[in-house]
Amino acid sequence: MTLTKSILAIGWILGFVAGCGNDGEGSGDTANSSVTTGPTDKAPSAGPTDTTIPSVTTPVQPSDTSTGPAQVSPIVQPTESTSTPTPDATVTTPTSTGPEPTLGAGGGTGPGPTGTAEGGAGGDSTVVGAGGAGGGGGGSLGMGGAPSQVDLGKEYFSEWPQGAEPDAIGLKLARLFNSQTSDGTRHYKEACAWYGALQIAVLLADGELLQSLTGRYDRYKGGYADLFATEGHVDENVWGIVPLELSLHNEDSVYLEDGTAIADHQLDNLGTQARDAIDDMFMITGLQVQAYRASGDKKYLDAAAETMEGYLNRLQQDDGLFFQLKPTDSVRWGRGNGWFASGMTEMLRELDPGHSSYARIREGYDRMMEALLNYQIGSGTGAGLWRQVLDYDGSENYAETSGSAMFTNAMVTGVKNGWLDEASYGAAARAAWIALVGYLESDGRLKGVSDWMYGGTTQEYTSRGTVTGDNHGQAPMLWSAAALIRGTELDKSQ
Repeated sequence: MTLTKSILAIGWILGFVAGCGNDGEGSGDTANSSVTTGPTDKAPSAGPTDTTIPSVTTPVQPSDTSTGPAQVSPIVQPTESTSTPTPDATVTTPTSTGPEPTLGAGGGTGPGPTGTAEGGAGGDSTVVGAGGAGGGGGGSLGMGGAPSQVDLGKEYFSEWPQGAEPDAIGLKLARLFNSQTSDGTRHYKEACAWYGALQIAVLLADGELLQSLTGRYDRYKGGYADLFATEGHVDENVWGIVPLELSLHNEDSVYLEDGTAIADHQLDNLGTQARDAIDDMFMITGLQVQAYRASGDKKYLDAAAETMEGYLNRLQQDDGLFFQLKPTDSVRWGRGNGWFASGMTEMLRELDPGHSSYARIREGYDRMMEALLNYQIGSGTGAGLWRQVLDYDGSENYAETSGSAMFTNAMVTGVKNGWLDEASYGAAARAAWIALVGYLESDGRLKGVSDWMYGGTTQEYTSRGTVTGDNHGQAPMLWSAAALIRGTELDKSQ
């Protein structure tokens, strides 16, 4: 069956499923983004013309000169003209007043990523992710969802303010990404955004979008001789998450071959690629977990888990957070911590509780999430988000969106899987998502994204400018939308 026919067939069955430079953060291009300078920077550089994409209802957005949020009820965010605004808002996280949902029956699952059978249809539900569609085997397009459980987080992850609906936001951001031309550099931030866009296409059963996102990869097929001729780098190898995700939804073996070859190359050079920089914990974990998902070979999951356990033992501080670099750096940078949070989230989605590394990783995740609750901005501009330097209260410190989006993804996933207390973390994640939506331009470009950092003083971090529409921010927004759409996942011990 051809890809197009498979898309049409599966889309008919499923209907509309509700449902990240060689020196890490030490370099990053700003293609498709505009720059806002920080307190000590000079004149901003002009960003590109906005990309036109299909219309999706969104809140009223401020002018292009603003780096702060627009108004999105129920968290009132002011417009502003600087990246260090004055507080004037308060976070509120109201309880849903909608009707009690009807949970749908879980769908069946197919035999795995290379199988051909299709799962049974899931039940109906008034709550995103509760019903779920049947599981797709793999075949030419495995778009089925996992069997659903009780929809944890339903009180906080439904009844959204108009314009903050995760499916609409996710679709807008995925289409925006797909409208941009890949520059061929295999940059990690493009891979991370691509990964998120693919998840949205699959979760929403948008076959046309999935087909287009798949076509973007044609220029890269089998083209990694340059990477394999070197020891590689975490920021280069993480690119493999793209073909590995594509392999889950397409019959062509090239995707799995490319992805596992990149993952194997990382494992062969792990002693060099592991730098004790906290962003490693997505660049390594994200790739190896994806290789496990796509191939079913536990060597990838085991290697990633062992590596993460070592990083936790060496790098996690007494308060549960992390310095970006140790021992040369003592700043708890938002996005740096976000990479670690994202990596632990990906790991825990797949790791069996009986695994030898599970308890340590789960402990590290729990400690970090608890610390983040204490540093979430409670009132003023950026209420619901986290700051550029998480534990610093200086007036020059600002609400930063990319790290905030990563934390949102981690908390939403934790609530939906029962790892986190629903009341505390559901409320925090809801407030964060609504605040993040307020930082979106009308075309879906996220404002307030910290430019790259790779060590420095607190002053250097807080004076770093922000960019708009950069994939360091677009990617975790896509991940967060996907987490909100995705239903509760199965306990891996079952």
